[in-house]
Amino acid sequence: MHAERLAEGTSYTLHIGAGAITVNYSETDIRPNQEMTVHFKTRESATAKIDTTLSNADAIGSAKKVYQYLLSQYGKKILSSTIANVNWNFSEANLVYQTTGKYPAIATMDYIHMFTLTSHNPFEYWQVPYNDTKAVEDWWNNNGLIAACWHWNMPANKDAIMSTDGYTCTPGPGKITDEGATTCVTPSMIMDETSWVYAIAQEDLNKMVELLGLLQEKGIPVIWRPFHEASGNTYGQYAGGGAWFWWGKEGAEQYKKLWRYLYDFFKAKGINNLIWVWTSQNNGDDDWYPGDEYVDMIGQDIYNAGAEANAADFQKLQATYPNKMVALSECGNVGKISEQWRNGGYWSYFMPWYDYNAGSLDKHAHANTEWWVDAMNAPSVLSREDLPDWR
Repeated sequence: MHAERLAEGTSYTLHIGAGAITVNYSETDIRPNQEMTVHFKTRESATAKIDTTLSNADAIGSAKKVYQYLLSQYGKKILSSTIANVNWNFSEANLVYQTTGKYPAIATMDYIHMFTLTSHNPFEYWQVPYNDTKAVEDWWNNNGLIAACWHWNMPANKDAIMSTDGYTCTPGPGKITDEGATTCVTPSMIMDETSWVYAIAQEDLNKMVELLGLLQEKGIPVIWRPFHEASGNTYGQYAGGGAWFWWGKEGAEQYKKLWRYLYDFFKAKGINNLIWVWTSQNNGDDDWYPGDEYVDMIGQDIYNAGAEANAADFQKLQATYPNKMVALSECGNVGKISEQWRNGGYWSYFMPWYDYNAGSLDKHAHANTEWWVDAMNAPSVLSREDLPDWR
């Protein structure tokens, strides 16, 4: 007998004839004689209101294809993902493969050590070969997806770019930093041609255009998550207060201007291989949302919370942004994916943070062996092996 799947968002009437149901109780079969009629409605499709196209009408074909695939799986399957250990590698993805026999569907990179040597990066040892894209190309050619974030580091203050040691730094230590408390840089300064940091920012932005362009030339789209966790602790959810990254330290309005500035900068330079993911802290930070025309997906970063709370966060975000897919864009010590899914956490994808010292998943700080085995064996989870050929 072939069972047909019921249509989503549809009302049904189920008629049960007399004697059609058998109830086993104390080894006695009881067949109810009365007829029953049950009325019910299936849940709305997860994609019923989701935007069907990317925000950038000029997006390259492979970016559009990936977005359509994510859309086709939304509410049905969840894609697995790992992030590189620090910046530009597949260390975490390999650990998952060694443990489960499957690669994650998405490999995430971080341009955290992308500094332009001509200005505020006199430190050769920080240089990372982001322009060597062979491993990324191999991943893509094996049907894997690529994502990236950017912990955009800035000098602590103007003096920080003038010397490799011995400089005085206000407000805090560290020559290069992304922390709001340890740099004088603010979002408005990035966009102000008269500020001392403007030229530095322009160098960085143009270098990032070059690096993302290398992937675009190969037809590789990037699930792109810049300026994440912008509101930080502005709403007092954790100890202390305020934004923890410099891109959030001037509040929501300047942050949104910065996001739109980055979006428009890349688009003007012909970077059209990005699927833009904005990260919510899910603590009332709707005012930080840059706008539908600048965002393709919503992400949330969650640590130290159980499956029911994780699912509740998903449902809240989906209700707040009904026309965007929602992802568990970063996590650690959260409920098992199978349990999140059972509780209604229908994320587009999930990505545990890396562990600096992990030689295996056994004692991983954010997602251990048990967690990953559950995830990669869950019927709802997609691995790289499940993905279509993008070429």
